[in-house]
Amino acid sequence: MTEKLMLFTLPNCDKCKLAQEYLKGVDYMVYLLPKSYKDWKHFDIDIIKKYDIMDDIQTTAPILVVPETKEKFVGLLRIKRWVDGSK
Repeated sequence: MTEKLMLFTLPNCDKCKLAQEYLKGVDYMVYLLPKSYKDWKHFDIDIIKKYDIMDDIQTTAPILVVPETKEKFVGLLRIKRWVDGSK
């Protein structure tokens, strides 16, 4: 079974909302992380480590992860380019 694409977002993030608009028609799931790492639960930390985005998510959001290939697209522009290239 193929894992869905994962979009990591933060609350009240305009770029994250735009990324979701770009991803319309794509099968993905949103993973909303608390804004402060102090509020992250063990599960949040485990999934962040699993997809190797710990450093990235502390710097910027959104982040799109393609589990099959372990590719990650950090930031709105890179996500948009990936979406445009996959059409």
